[in-house]
Amino acid sequence: MKRNPLRRRWQLGVAVAVALAIASVGSTGARAGSVVTCVNSTYSMQLTALAGPTGADLTVAVAVDPALQCTVPDTLKSVQLKTFDSAEHWAWVRTVTDVPAPGGVAHLDLGLIPHNRRIDAQVLVQAGSPVLNGTTKTLTRPDLVVQQITPNQALAGTAFTVNAVIAERNGDVAANADVTLSAIPGAVVHVVVPAGGTATASFPVTFTAAVPVPLTATVTNVAPTETDATNNTLTATVDVTQSQLASPYRVLFGSLVGYGAQFGDHVYAPVTPWPPGLTHEDADAKVKALEPQLVRIFYNDNWDANANGKFPDYATNYASFVQVVQLAQAAGATIDISFQNLGNVLTGPTGPPMAKFADVIQDLVVNHGLTNVRWAEVGNEPNSGTVTFDQYQALYRSFDAELRARGLRDQVHLMGGGLVENGGNHAPRDHYSWMGLIATNMGDVVDAYAEHVYWQYYDPGRLEYRLRDTWHLMNEVLPPEQRKPVYMMEFGIRGNNTCGTKPTFNYLYYGADPTCPEIWRTNIAGFQQLWFNIDSAQLSVAGTSKWDAYWSRYDNSSAGNQLYWMIGPPTEGSPLTPSYNAMWLLFHTTAPGWQVIGVDPWDSSDWGVPAYETSGGDTTNDQPEQELAAYAGPSGELTVVGLDTHGKSLNVASTDPPSSYSIGGLPPNTTFTLAEWNATGDGTDSIAGPITTNAAGVARFAVPLQAAFALTTVPVS
Repeated sequence: MKRNPLRRRWQLGVAVAVALAIASVGSTGARAGSVVTCVNSTYSMQLTALAGPTGADLTVAVAVDPALQCTVPDTLKSVQLKTFDSAEHWAWVRTVTDVPAPGGVAHLDLGLIPHNRRIDAQVLVQAGSPVLNGTTKTLTRPDLVVQQITPNQALAGTAFTVNAVIAERNGDVAANADVTLSAIPGAVVHVVVPAGGTATASFPVTFTAAVPVPLTATVTNVAPTETDATNNTLTATVDVTQSQLASPYRVLFGSLVGYGAQFGDHVYAPVTPWPPGLTHEDADAKVKALEPQLVRIFYNDNWDANANGKFPDYATNYASFVQVVQLAQAAGATIDISFQNLGNVLTGPTGPPMAKFADVIQDLVVNHGLTNVRWAEVGNEPNSGTVTFDQYQALYRSFDAELRARGLRDQVHLMGGGLVENGGNHAPRDHYSWMGLIATNMGDVVDAYAEHVYWQYYDPGRLEYRLRDTWHLMNEVLPPEQRKPVYMMEFGIRGNNTCGTKPTFNYLYYGADPTCPEIWRTNIAGFQQLWFNIDSAQLSVAGTSKWDAYWSRYDNSSAGNQLYWMIGPPTEGSPLTPSYNAMWLLFHTTAPGWQVIGVDPWDSSDWGVPAYETSGGDTTNDQPEQELAAYAGPSGELTVVGLDTHGKSLNVASTDPPSSYSIGGLPPNTTFTLAEWNATGDGTDSIAGPITTNAAGVARFAVPLQAAFALTTVPVS
């Protein structure tokens, strides 16, 4: 009978393995190199019969008591074999003599015998020794397959492990095998696969390119020989992406408070010169359509309560203030009321009475039913004025007591700080010093901390420095017991004071354009301010408020230095700016209460700076890259917002290739809407179309460099 060469290789491998095992047992106590025959000794025997498509083999393994100082002969005197059919009747009997048995292991060809047939063997090891009797049944040879290759998605440039799961399908016999992976030439992992079970071969790999990579795992050198060696490979694809949401989610903030803007409190008052014959209805409708989530509104005790005796018509100002709070509530926002003016604090030993401010909060919440008033602040940028910290703390404690006396403290939380980076005035007024004092001395009074950030359009590295420096202060400098949620309650982009022949206005002009447009009209303002919000999410900020939402005047001095609007002046029809549209995209694809989710990769280059606590900051901090933030809602909603900061200086459509995004960790086979801001360079929002993730949960798409996007499961149009 012609033998299968694969089987002979298997026999040789098993013979060597079993021989080594038995030799190590049978030679215990014998001198190295000696052979002592075990005359008239009692031997033990083990039979194994393996059946397969090309026939069956019987392995006879003879051993001796290891306590005996002898070895097993290399030849068995005789072996009588009996086979049986399915009814347990003899099929045939055969006797062979002088059977080679290196190390006591002999292999005999049984021919074509099916699975589960009885085999009897009588073995005479050597003349004079007792006959060994044994019985076994034929087992099916193993069949190994590559059952699965995982993961199906990985992050470019990050080490991960490819796992190839090897399964034995026939269920009778365990097998040894080698496994190779196409991505790592020369790497071999040895596995032992139990009968009917699985084993995993693991390969550490790193792929630098964000492209799908086909991987082939191959099983080789299987022992015992398989019933089928043609099914020993599997090819699967690992989708390597530039970005991914970790699984489980890396939650940065458990419940987003939201994104919004400052509302001018005197937009309905005479100080804001609304054009005759025009109502506020159009501008108000645009504010409501923006749907800001977090709104900050000033209350000024001089303008709105005549604290200094210079505003006898304060009632009209206060009425405007209330109407603005009503507008914010109608827009659906959480509202923060900020006691703006600390100028009167030096007029008495305890400063302005906080009872009056508490009365204002009570009037809003109780009398006007404005229950969206959930936060309050005492003082705007206190570290930039002349108020001392002790005075500042006294105001907060007084206000806290007044709210509690009115039963409003559970309704209204207190936000401490509202700090600028360095207030000057010959005292330690940097935000590190003041926030340290607030955290150490006022932790029982304030519920959150706030900071203010501005930057020049030509130096966006500053926005990253300020966010990272603040993160360092709040999460590394302050001890854990003093840490609280952090808000950015003012932020905005600034222009130049002068440009060409135009009149001087503080921070007004976009100087890169020879026509000298106001900064609030530009696409670059929308891009960088949306970038600020994305970065703030990456650094666990609970909410932000852009300065500011619409054209108005706060006081007599603000006509020439508060030009940061998202909705322009009514004399131009209250136009929507690129910043309005950029924020609209964010406001309408996220929601308060959602989790803020981290997007990988994320390392020290994303939160660190060369030197913290440096006035002015490291303004070269930004390295152009894709910036992404993700948000997850309680009912499975998911949004990823992003942009590529290679477009940070573009005010027109880019002529460069678009930025290609590949995002993993998304729900597989799920359709998202890809909404874009400024896709054509006109500063407006548009829908690029549906994007459906593949089976690996990967979305791939491209966005122009000057644009931003929201990939969302939320309906948006």
